[in-house]
Amino acid sequence: MENLIEIKNLYKTYSDDTGFFSAKKEPVHALKGINLEIKKGEILALVGESGCGKSTLGNCILKLLDVTSGEILFEGENIINYDKKQTKAFRKQAQMIFQNPYSSLNPKMKIKEILEEPLKIHGIKNKKETVYETIKLCGLNQNDLKKYPHEFSGGQRQRIAIARALVLKPKFIVADEPISALDVSIAAQIINLLIELKNKLDLTFLFISHDLNIVKYISERTAVLNKGTIVEIGSTDEIFKNPKDDYTKLLLNSIPKVDF
Repeated sequence: MENLIEIKNLYKTYSDDTGFFSAKKEPVHALKGINLEIKKGEILALVGESGCGKSTLGNCILKLLDVTSGEILFEGENIINYDKKQTKAFRKQAQMIFQNPYSSLNPKMKIKEILEEPLKIHGIKNKKETVYETIKLCGLNQNDLKKYPHEFSGGQRQRIAIARALVLKPKFIVADEPISALDVSIAAQIINLLIELKNKLDLTFLFISHDLNIVKYISERTAVLNKGTIVEIGSTDEIFKNPKDDYTKLLLNSIPKVDF
């Protein structure tokens, strides 16, 4: 299977001039030599404890954070040194679903405005048809476009956030803990929606999670991140059946069993 994204020897270091992270004001090495391939059309899960660098990696791939060194190839092109025009074009192809649907949607904007905003930024015509088509894909209807985010439940808000990520018809989506703020039954619906959208639209996902039960259900391959380093990567089935790294074994043994 062809690679959509290739990450080569990626480092992300935060300076600590203020002493916030350490009394000694030492730099914080969030990512340390990441090498990773994301294949076109797959859901690759990235798992690990809070603070291990999962979100940092997702943000670096989407150019929401600058990297310290290394390469990120998207369809064979290194995006690291893209200028503003190139970055804008790339962002049309790569989008984010954020963790918390309560904070990721502007409370002062109607849903129609939220979904049309990316289309205006990228100069896309036929906004009305695109918005209607996208909201329907995510299990909502045209009447919902007239409402504000506070008028929806958490699960519905996350559907809106997913629609916002899809409205530009991207090829790649980073889903950063997209169900952690939802209860189990609603989370299951969102997971099934993501799988359905992936198959229908031929999307590629980086699915970030700390929950291996969800990862087992949704992903073809899994990468395990520990303290900024990938310690294990392989098919999800193989990692569950035969984990090789002690950290992976610890994660598998510590997470409660939940059926979806």
